[in-house]
Amino acid sequence: MSDANPSEESTAPQPGTSPGRRLARNLALYTLARLVLVAILTAVIMAGAWAISVQVPLIVSILFAIVIAMPLSLTLFKGLRGRVNSDIAAVDERRRRDKAQLRARLRGESDPAGPSGTESGSAGPGDSGKPPKGPAGEETGGTGGTA
Repeated sequence: MSDANPSEESTAPQPGTSPGRRLARNLALYTLARLVLVAILTAVIMAGAWAISVQVPLIVSILFAIVIAMPLSLTLFKGLRGRVNSDIAAVDERRRRDKAQLRARLRGESDPAGPSGTESGSAGPGDSGKPPKGPAGEETGGTGGTA
């Protein structure tokens, strides 16, 4: 197996697939590959036990196969695991960005990544939600009433 396979190392998003879909697909493939590895190892253990005329229960063979498959899958499926990790990072980054945008909107701020660029502190008089202050610091445009 070669680590220099360009299709495994390219983390560029594929057109038409969202990071969530890629993550689900790659995670399903990785899980399936690990399960197939456990099944193959179970068959090898059972065949080896049969070859030397030893009776090994199926559950014991499966447990040994799981223990053997754990470190083996780290090396055999390195490229697939790397793709899953990069997809997790992409989904996590998107979630963080969406959360930051939502928090900014809830605070009443403009979108930090928006094209308007009003986040530099030069907000207009109506942007803060409070009425503008007069020259002496009192609010102008009150709703009436005398003090």
